Amino acid sequence: MFVKTDSANPTSVELEALGLQWLAEGMGAGGAHVVPVEGVKRGELSTRAVQGVPVSEEAAFQFGRALALTHATGAEFHGQAPGPWEGDGWMGAARLIFAREGEHDSWGEFFAEERILPHLPAAVDSGAIPRGGVRVVERVCERLRDGDFDAPQPELVEAPASRIHGDLWSGNVIWARASELDWAPPRAGFGTSEEELPEVVGVLIDPAASGGHAEKDLADLGVFGQRYLEEIYAGYEAESKLEPGWQERISLHQLHILMVHAELFGGHYGNEVVLASKKYV
Repeated sequence: MFVKTDSANPTSVELEALGLQWLAEGMGAGGAHVVPVEGVKRGELSTRAVQGVPVSEEAAFQFGRALALTHATGAEFHGQAPGPWEGDGWMGAARLIFAREGEHDSWGEFFAEERILPHLPAAVDSGAIPRGGVRVVERVCERLRDGDFDAPQPELVEAPASRIHGDLWSGNVIWARASELDWAPPRAGFGTSEEELPEVVGVLIDPAASGGHAEKDLADLGVFGQRYLEEIYAGYEAESKLEPGWQERISLHQLHILMVHAELFGGHYGNEVVLASKKYV
């Protein structure tokens, strides 16, 4: 068992449990492994312990295939909360806004108004984003609202939005031996492949799950470095074709996680936000 506690924000673990369970619904159809929830009480979340091992090229490729099936489980709209959750949530200690169905006309409008702009004032007040960079971020958000970067979901996603992890930096994937995951459904991690799983597979932990664009999860994997990232992308595309131009949108999708880090940690993250934004002005 692994026990996570949060006395400062005790309801956050309830949301995390719902997010894990929501993502886990994709395992039966070949989606990525998701660590099982064993128990939840106020301020405390218990999950199965997963022993990490090094990732391999084969594991990375297969994880990409499986992640495509997790996304394809779908969501009814951008910003949909996992399960029966009501109100807003958290990404780490930062606010994660959940939308209502029909509240936004497009992904770009949602992403600007609920994933970028809410974090801007705190990042500016802390000095992370210089005031000269504010206009650059605001201009990107104007273009997002105008639909300049709207793109269809990957091929297998038939719902209006993908079911995304939402905070998928490399530390939130544990690489584990498939033979040790006896709790997983038989099809977990396979994608649509009928071949045997590799010895090592990726297991999702610690989500900020919501309805969103699949490209965001793929982009977030590269923020802090992920070994064999190109193999993950190749596996994903082998399963569910991405819309042309997705690689040019990577930095755009990374703006949410970078904004959160600029708000919470300051430092160089604000400069990274501005540099990424300048690519789309």
